[in-house]
Amino acid sequence: MTKRTTVVAMFVALSGACGPSSSSSGSSGTVTRTTPAESGGAETSSSAPRDLERPEGSREPEPEAPVAQTSAEPVAVAQSGTAAPAAAVPQESPWGRPETESGERLPERRPLTGSARDAYRRGMEASARGDGAAAQTAFQEALSSDSTSFRAAYNLGVLADRSGQPDQALNFYRQALRIQPDYERAVEGVVRVYVRQGRAADAVSFAQPIAQRWVRNLSVQAVYGDALVAANRPTEAVDAARAALRRDERFVPAMIVMAKANLRLGRNELAQSILEQALAIDAANAEGHFLRGQMYEAEHQLQPAITSYRRAVELSRDYADARMRLGILMLGGANYDEAVQQFEAVARLVPDLMSVHLNLGDAYRSTKQWNKAKAEFDMVSARSPSTVEVRYNLGLMYWAQSADLTGQEQLDLLVRAQQELTTYRTGMGSRLPRDDQASTFIEDLNRQIDRVRRVIERDAARRQRDAERAARGTTGEKP
Repeated sequence: MTKRTTVVAMFVALSGACGPSSSSSGSSGTVTRTTPAESGGAETSSSAPRDLERPEGSREPEPEAPVAQTSAEPVAVAQSGTAAPAAAVPQESPWGRPETESGERLPERRPLTGSARDAYRRGMEASARGDGAAAQTAFQEALSSDSTSFRAAYNLGVLADRSGQPDQALNFYRQALRIQPDYERAVEGVVRVYVRQGRAADAVSFAQPIAQRWVRNLSVQAVYGDALVAANRPTEAVDAARAALRRDERFVPAMIVMAKANLRLGRNELAQSILEQALAIDAANAEGHFLRGQMYEAEHQLQPAITSYRRAVELSRDYADARMRLGILMLGGANYDEAVQQFEAVARLVPDLMSVHLNLGDAYRSTKQWNKAKAEFDMVSARSPSTVEVRYNLGLMYWAQSADLTGQEQLDLLVRAQQELTTYRTGMGSRLPRDDQASTFIEDLNRQIDRVRRVIERDAARRQRDAERAARGTTGEKP
C-alpha cells in the first residue's frame, strides 16, 4: 500500500524553546561572552549551571576587552557596535555604510544575587534532569525573590509552551520583556508562538517596534528578520539583516536571516554563498546546518540533508524543526522506529503543534501500534476539528490494520477506511491537489470491499450447506 507522509511547510515555525536562539551564535569579530542555557531545556554541555551573564545579543561597550584590528581582516566591530580604532582608514562594510554610533543605549542587565540566584540554579538543574515541575517551582521562587529576574520569567514561558499552554507562555515572555525590554530570547519566544499559530503578521507587528528602538541589539534585529521571512516579506527581511550586518559584518544570526530571505526571493546561489560564509565563521551554528539541510532537501539530495539535520540536532538537542524534518525523511524512507523517536521528541517540545501529532500517528501506524496511532489522530480531531487531513491518516490506518484480519472484522475496518478517505476528499474540496491519491485509494478500497463481501457471502453459504447436510444426516434423510 502506498503511504503518504503528512505535508508540512519547509520552514516549520515552532516554539522559541525548540530551536537555537538567534542570540546563540557570536561572531569571531566581536567580543562574546559565555551564557547559561536559558531555554529551560538544558542545552549546555555541563549539568552545572553557569554564572548569569549578559547574553551575546547585547552590544553595549566592553572597555576592558577592546578588539584589535589586523591588516589581514576587514574592520572588526566591537561589542558596542563601534569600529575598533586602527591606524588605517576603516574599510566600508560589504553590507553597506557602517552604522555604528546610532541607536539608544541598551538597558543594563542586572545579575541575580542571593536566594533568587540559588533558586534559578535549582531550576536549571531540575530542567537538566527533566523535572519540569521542580523547574517551574524553582523559577517561580526566583521571580518572587527578585522581581527583576527576567530570565526566570522567560524560562517559565518555555515550560508553559512545552506543556501546551501557549497563551500562558506569551504572558511570561511579555513579563520578561517588561523587566528587560530588549531581551532577545523573550522576543523570539513571542514571535515563534505567533508564527506557529499562523499569525506571522502579528509576529512582525510585535517585533518591529522593539527592533526599531533597540537597534544595537543585533539578536533582536535577527529575530525581527525571521518574523519578516515568516510573513513572506523577504525584501524587508534583507534590509533588517543588512542593518545588523553593517554593525557587525560577521554576526551569524543576521547572515542566516539574509540566506533565508534570499531563498524566498529565489536567489538560491546567493543564499547558499551567504550560508557558507556564516558556517565558516561559526561551524557550530545549529540553525545554519538546518538551513543547509533544507537546501539539500529542496534539491532532492536526501542523504546530505539527513546529515545536516543530524548535525543540527547534535548541536541543539531540543531543535524541534530539525527533528521534525528528520522524522519526515525517516518516515518516507521506511525507517519507522527512528521516525517515532524524532516525532515523540517534537511532540514533547511543542505539544500544541498538530502537524507533529499527525506525523507521529503515521509513524505509529507504520509500526502497527494501532492504539497509539488512533490516540494521536483523535487528539488532532478534538483539538483541531477543521484539520480534515486527519481523516486521510485515519483512513490509511484502518486500511493497514485490516490486513491482519479476516471476515467481518476486516470488512468493518475497510468500510471505515473508505468512509474516512471519502470524508477527507469531500472536506478538501477545491483544495484537493491534482496528484492526491485519495480517489485512487477509495477505488481500490471499493474493489477490496466487494471481494471481501463475496468471500464472506460464500463462506456463509458454505456453512449453511454444511449445516443442512449435518441436519439431514442426523434425521436419516438421504441427501
